[in-house]
Amino acid sequence: MMAGAGPLARSALVLTLAVVVHVGLGVHITPAGVIVDLLVLLAVAGGIVGGQGIGAPFGGACGLASDLIVHTPFGMSLLVLTLVGYVSGSVAEQIPSARWFARSAVASVLSAGGIGIFGGAGWLMDLVYVTEAPLVRIALVTGVASLLTNPLLERVLRWALIIRPRISDRRESAARGG
Repeated sequence: MMAGAGPLARSALVLTLAVVVHVGLGVHITPAGVIVDLLVLLAVAGGIVGGQGIGAPFGGACGLASDLIVHTPFGMSLLVLTLVGYVSGSVAEQIPSARWFARSAVASVLSAGGIGIFGGAGWLMDLVYVTEAPLVRIALVTGVASLLTNPLLERVLRWALIIRPRISDRRESAARGG
């Protein structure tokens, strides 16, 4: 059904499903008493899969979707997640032949850093409800969630953005027998 759809339609579908899962299910799953921000995980995975050129606009789309559901000044999430997608893409371009676990570890650090950037933006805007949140705990839980979900998110975003696996990924898959 979606085989002929372009990357814009596919990524819109993935983003819409992520928002539905985040709002419908994610708010009820609270490890350590915090909500994992699925859109941060998606922005990081988009940057890792697509590099800077795809990571920044895809992160911006994730930020725009987040601005529609989070009670912060409109544009704050857009700015933060665009930056997170761009930085993720920059880092991913520096480690092009990393194995899946190394990419997941990098995604974990980047996701936690994205929460830190969000907290810093909230501090700059003097948003008390952002700065009084348990940001360290949120960053740690988000980092662990990214470590666990990044391989799945990368696969989904490769499909959505129609990105072919790199040569090193093909060799890695062949070496494992897949």
